Amino acid sequence: MLDADFEVDRRDFTVRAAVCVPPGERLALFGPSGAGKTTLLEAIAGLVTPRRGRIVLGGRVLTSTELRQAVPPWQRRVGLLRQNPGLFPHLSVRANLSYGRPATEPELTELAELLGVGDLLTVMPARLSGGQAHRVALGRLLLAHCDALLLDEPFTGLDASLRRALTNLVVSLVVARDVPAVLVTHELADAQAFADRLAILDRGQMLQVGPPGEVVLRPASQRVAELVGYLGFVPVQCVSPGAGPTGPVSGDTVPGDTAGAVTAGIHPERTLAGAHPGRGLVLTGAVTASRPAGAGWEADVRVAETVITCRLPDQPPAGGEFVVTVLDPPYFGPDGAALPAEPCRPEQVRQ
Repeated sequence: MLDADFEVDRRDFTVRAAVCVPPGERLALFGPSGAGKTTLLEAIAGLVTPRRGRIVLGGRVLTSTELRQAVPPWQRRVGLLRQNPGLFPHLSVRANLSYGRPATEPELTELAELLGVGDLLTVMPARLSGGQAHRVALGRLLLAHCDALLLDEPFTGLDASLRRALTNLVVSLVVARDVPAVLVTHELADAQAFADRLAILDRGQMLQVGPPGEVVLRPASQRVAELVGYLGFVPVQCVSPGAGPTGPVSGDTVPGDTAGAVTAGIHPERTLAGAHPGRGLVLTGAVTASRPAGAGWEADVRVAETVITCRLPDQPPAGGEFVVTVLDPPYFGPDGAALPAEPCRPEQVRQ
């Protein structure tokens, strides 16, 4: 079990972390560059000293400001893998793999084959591709048999298929070895592919922690929604669940007095062309631009004074009236906090 509760002062803000990662669980820290993600990992690894707090791994106290205790990084049994593989250029792949802890030949050979570098054991790092170097660095970390794995954007810059393969490999090994693992990334897809739980970090603050699907579909605030890919927030006029479609309600019938001050978050991948009122919020606007996006199209649609982005299977017609349904959108009050799943029934919003 990795249990950490600490604060680290940075020049422009304080990183406040409270994480608990059981053995075999994978936690992904997601947020923009400069949010404090790497600082959090470095504090756990012993490379940064917290102003306040305590870090415990497997019952061993690694850091305690109260006890004035700090175990040196090399004695923590914590593995940290960064974006730069950090291989020793004068050592072969075999020597790099076994540098952290001398491994038996069968153990080294088995892991090298699993990583796809079994035929490169005598090769020097200068002759490796980027993906091969990352595999060797990962193997060195795994052979060290650490009590926790910390991954600081280790696969950034690699192609999507290689990132996916390495992520799947790490996931399987974390589960097999029953160790806690923490991944730092600013790519949401990488975080979702890796994590049992997703933590959103912004300017040193953990805004939301939960299952990846829950965090994306039910963001706790408008800021979280912005970070996980919502493009556009449309003001909606709420009507009472029992009233007609045009009957606005008084403020005291909506939780938090939010009538007329509610916005709906629009995620491009949660949109559907046409009116489907039973499935979500129906918006009417005009297409201002469209472009190919993978196997479909991405379109900008102006609704009232807001431009939203939609992902659609077919190219929408430019100009004229265009109707889109936002599937089960989250709603936010005037303070940006998320409202209950159905605080009220919004009217259709038109251009």
